[in-house]
Amino acid sequence: MLSYQHGYHAGNPADVHKHLTLLAVIRRLQEKPSAIHFFDTHAGRGWYDLRGPQAQKNGEFREGVGRVLAARDALTNSSQGDLWSQFFSVLANAHATPPVVSDLQFYPGSPAWVASQRRENDRHTVFELHPTEHDELTQIGKRRTGFVVYGDGLHGLIKNLPPKTPRLLVLIDPAYEVKDEYADVSATVGRALKQCRHGVVLVWYPLLPAARHEAMLSDLQQLATPCIRSEFHYKKQSDQRGMYGSGMLIFNPPWQLDTVLHEAFAPVQSLYEPAATHHVDWLNAEV
Repeated sequence: MLSYQHGYHAGNPADVHKHLTLLAVIRRLQEKPSAIHFFDTHAGRGWYDLRGPQAQKNGEFREGVGRVLAARDALTNSSQGDLWSQFFSVLANAHATPPVVSDLQFYPGSPAWVASQRRENDRHTVFELHPTEHDELTQIGKRRTGFVVYGDGLHGLIKNLPPKTPRLLVLIDPAYEVKDEYADVSATVGRALKQCRHGVVLVWYPLLPAARHEAMLSDLQQLATPCIRSEFHYKKQSDQRGMYGSGMLIFNPPWQLDTVLHEAFAPVQSLYEPAATHHVDWLNAEV
């Protein structure tokens, strides 16, 4: 199925959760100079116009990037203010001038978040299978994306492993349009870690009432690889037919990442009414 287009959801709370986590991981990995190959298995169009018809249809960005942008001062003065400052810096660079909520127009997709941090010795490969999204992705320029591949990102990732760089960071965030995608993701993570035992692999998943993610988490717990689970619940589960939150898994997490994520999202919770919740634990314990 290729019906999903992320433009309807760009900049929503799940995107903020995913991209702040991604930035936190990159920051830690780049404390060492050795090169990283970044892989993005489901890149989307890579760049989103929040004033366009897709984003305006449901206005999900107002509850995500709009809400944290309105609280910029409080977040940048929190214990993880440096991380939030970096988040807002990337957002500012997407605009002619640093935006306030009323000026917000663009939201970078995952390729652009990685590209904003990419060093000269790093590599960056992004995959997209949806033909329309791929065409848009190829138009945003290398400064905001990586080497673009038209194809299935899960299969393409495995074909390109192990990387030629000393280190690896993978982001896997499909739409989960069909229930088989959960099993496909867990199988791909297992294969990737078998080929690159110390690779850092990030998996995003939606929190939905059907709770299909639970079977995937159960499968991934069978891997003998340390893994942090971060879940952000920004709506009441009992009141929702759709997504009420999002999850991030980080395999082979950098040192103290659990503390970083806990502190970074602590001040975000009170921005929602009723208050959102963020929970970090170990899916697979560190040995």
